[in-house]
Amino acid sequence: MNDSGPSFFQKHLFFMVHVKGMLTHGFAKKHYGQWAEDVALTHIFGKQQSGFYIDVGAFHPKHYSNTYLLYKRGWHGINIDPNYASIALFRWYRPRDINLMMGIGQDEGKKTYYEFNHQSCNTFSREQMEHMRTKKFVRYLGERNVPCMPLKNVIAEYAAGKTVDLLNIDVEGLGLDVLRSIDWELTTIRVICVEDDAFDSVNPQRSEIYTFLRDHGYTLSQKVGLSCIYMQK
Repeated sequence: MNDSGPSFFQKHLFFMVHVKGMLTHGFAKKHYGQWAEDVALTHIFGKQQSGFYIDVGAFHPKHYSNTYLLYKRGWHGINIDPNYASIALFRWYRPRDINLMMGIGQDEGKKTYYEFNHQSCNTFSREQMEHMRTKKFVRYLGERNVPCMPLKNVIAEYAAGKTVDLLNIDVEGLGLDVLRSIDWELTTIRVICVEDDAFDSVNPQRSEIYTFLRDHGYTLSQKVGLSCIYMQK
């Protein structure tokens, strides 16, 4: 594996494939989140016209975005995604935000990132990658090494001392790694929206994310689609 990253050709192939897909998506008029999580979040925040969010696995500035409605209100924050095309679009459509092309994990360094023609299938998980390669509707494009760091490092550099009104996490099964990378003694987060395929409303404690956040003082407010929304007690 080449630690220097993708070749010039690979880099621009990934970029063009993802930009083509993203620019052809239609945008909903009333909500942008995949399951309207953004509507649930705006209800939680009421008429709050300004605030700060961190969106990990941000994907797209509008399509499937749980933060775009808040951005339109006047909020701002940090968007993090390992994809070239995603961050290029964020820098174009969300200039008030800090937009970082990287991954988040418990350790600092480079991790292998697996890419498909449908960006929503991209993942750092080899297990997830192998599962997606069995699907007929996606085409595997390749892999590259992406710089990663704990979320506590990002917060220390760009948001030290800030209250994070919303932390949104959508990282294809690796949400617990993101949560574990936070310095909880130094960071105040009011609301967390995290995709959690393992959550079972009948037996919620089976979800590692649920028990982790419960132990850190959060209560489950509601489940919207595959996303669970937690609020600080």
